[in-house]
Amino acid sequence: MKHLPIYNEQYIRLYKEYDVFIVAKGYGRGKPVCYQSNVREFLFFIEAKGLSDIQEVKAMEIMAYYDYIRERPNQRKGGGLSESMIRGHLFALRLFFDYLLETGAIESSPVSLPKFQYGKYNERNICTVEEIKQIYAICNTKRERALISIAYGCGLRRSEIHLLNTTDIQFQKGMLLVREGKYNKSRTVPIPDYAIRDLKEYIINERSKYFRSGNFENTPAFFINDDGRRMSGNVLNRLLKDIIQRTCNPELHRKQITLHCLRHSIATHLLDNGADIEFVQKFLGHSEIDTAHIYSKKRKIKQKILSQIR
Repeated sequence: MKHLPIYNEQYIRLYKEYDVFIVAKGYGRGKPVCYQSNVREFLFFIEAKGLSDIQEVKAMEIMAYYDYIRERPNQRKGGGLSESMIRGHLFALRLFFDYLLETGAIESSPVSLPKFQYGKYNERNICTVEEIKQIYAICNTKRERALISIAYGCGLRRSEIHLLNTTDIQFQKGMLLVREGKYNKSRTVPIPDYAIRDLKEYIINERSKYFRSGNFENTPAFFINDDGRRMSGNVLNRLLKDIIQRTCNPELHRKQITLHCLRHSIATHLLDNGADIEFVQKFLGHSEIDTAHIYSKKRKIKQKILSQIR
């Protein structure tokens, strides 16, 4: 793809400058250099999309390009691009935008570009909507329902559920505050109406019953164990496992569902229902678009299969 035509004068200039930068940095010594050709293909792609200025590139353009390189054929060997070739494209783009930031060509990167992954991504099991309904239906306590509503309805990580305090839930606003997310980043998460009901039921009618000794009644923890202490991540996962076992659904048992699987499930279901991938990215607290793109890719595969069946 090193001979793809580029006509935009700004893109031509940036490509030439990037070429000099790559050579000066010594990238690709001892093996064929593809960083330049990968960036040329990206510039060709966005020019064909009608973008005339590099500062017009946003997250959706990066996502569209990611889709493109995953689907385009391998010009030399046939078939699609290998995972290592795709990682090469992404790394080249990372270098390109880092260079543009360093030289002042852009004031800020359009997105946090995907990290290229070594090895295969281990896909997590996903619950279907019907299986989620089964899990809710088998809950015995309000605490169990609240746990499912936080993990699935709000998409929190296990560590975020563990650290959740009662004051982090703003019922009037219908929002939940994650104070200490991954990399110590905070975010607000919208709470679905059904989840609001479950959380209120737990706080008003059941949570205080777990304060047996009276020594821990002032704990801010949202989820507390039978001794009135903050529930650990492992205990929260065991509670979910107990709920799953009671469903008597062998398929759910086989999937070995964890709290993180529920988080992945809500992301997939949101996309299935037409949610924008940038919304899902913010909802989950992902800093990089390739993580959220996993769900987008799964959604597209599902849609293709369904279209072939119809």
